Amino acid sequence: MDKKMTMEARIEAFYRQSGGPHNPRIDKLLQKHLLYGKDHGMPGYRETFADALMDVVLQDPSLLLLFERIQRSRVARSDHSKWEALEQRLERRFQKIEAELQAIQARLDELAGCMESGSMPKIDSLDR
Repeated sequence: MDKKMTMEARIEAFYRQSGGPHNPRIDKLLQKHLLYGKDHGMPGYRETFADALMDVVLQDPSLLLLFERIQRSRVARSDHSKWEALEQRLERRFQKIEAELQAIQARLDELAGCMESGSMPKIDSLDR
């Protein structure tokens, strides 16, 4: 067949050749056609929608350029979000360390005040 057929015409021709839509062998015939049909990619491999889409993109230079730009922006966005997450974790750690240092400084000031006044701090206050 040299003329191009619509998808509907192709489906109708398939059913006419295979004995109609209620033929119990239809599933087997469809699988064989999807695996080995000339219009379904590499022989022995069932082409997915993503495969067909990639074929279209790779064969069209303008779509390929658009695809590359989209991929670059995804990678850049992904890298940016990773750095933001790392920055947030480091900021939380820094705040925690800063609070601990302030508590230590307050305790040291308290102990220094006790030493200057000559009084000893209470034992239970040392265990903080």
